[in-house]
Amino acid sequence: MRARCDYVAEIQEIRDRSEPLGHDTGIVNMLILSTQADHLKGGGAELGYFPVAAIAAVQSYFRAEIARLIDCGDARFINNIAVDELPLKIRPKLLVALHGRRVSVGELVAHVSRLSSLDAIGKTMTQLLGSDFLALVKDARDPWERRDLGDKALLVIQSADEAFGDVRRTFELRNMICHEAYLKQVVQSHEIKRICSSCYSFLRASYYAVQHYRDPRPPLTLEESIQVASERLQSLESEIRSVEERISTRLPPWLQKSFAEMQESWRHFVERESYFDCSQEMNMGRGALRQKQWIADASQTRLETLKRFADKLEEGSGQHSTPDLNPVDS
Repeated sequence: MRARCDYVAEIQEIRDRSEPLGHDTGIVNMLILSTQADHLKGGGAELGYFPVAAIAAVQSYFRAEIARLIDCGDARFINNIAVDELPLKIRPKLLVALHGRRVSVGELVAHVSRLSSLDAIGKTMTQLLGSDFLALVKDARDPWERRDLGDKALLVIQSADEAFGDVRRTFELRNMICHEAYLKQVVQSHEIKRICSSCYSFLRASYYAVQHYRDPRPPLTLEESIQVASERLQSLESEIRSVEERISTRLPPWLQKSFAEMQESWRHFVERESYFDCSQEMNMGRGALRQKQWIADASQTRLETLKRFADKLEEGSGQHSTPDLNPVDS
């Protein structure tokens, strides 16, 4: 009998043996690999390492990107998840882990998504984005050049057919090396250089394509990013204050005071935890930008919780019960 998949344990094992994944981890690893490949000469069995490592970098990037898109809270991507098409069996243990936030929905979907070929990646990303992913990649441009030159900016991938062919060839080589007896020289250094370069260009174009699809005019400097994060945080705080007023006007006086104190406790908690989480010791000092983003994410979650409670009060039910308004809910 086939053993049941323990998705939570598998994700935790990957966390334990890996560096924290960011959206750029796979891209950076692919750049390093491509640079190393440029210095190759001749042949040898060690060349078989490069296709295997290249596909590992490609898949790492897309798993991180899938998780990031889903967990960002954008309804466009969340609503595009086709759970019934995923090789996923929902069991009580998994539901408990999701509810307790031991794993995120994004991590889970990324973990089970099919990324075993270029076509599989294209299908998965197309479904998630709701737009033809490979077409977006073909049109990808450096965001700095796109801002200055618009559609006149150079494409990241000059020949999509050749680049996609090289990526497909990399998957083919990886499968041959990993699953067949490696008795003959199946690849030469010149091909390794070409496929590594194409895989790097593919990941770079994929990143730019996703970013442009999410926001056609994204912030490109630290100053711009801080400004965008500050505006988002101000907007969320304004919304939270508005919902707080909706709730408070429907509570008895003695409960209004308790509610106000609870919200202030929540704000203090989020401020202190964000400072701790973004400190040098805990997260390599991500600074003001990361702290604002952290608070904004927590505020978004809190706002949704408060809205649900306000709606329940306005419907005239549960006026003396509080559904999960924990002051540390973030």
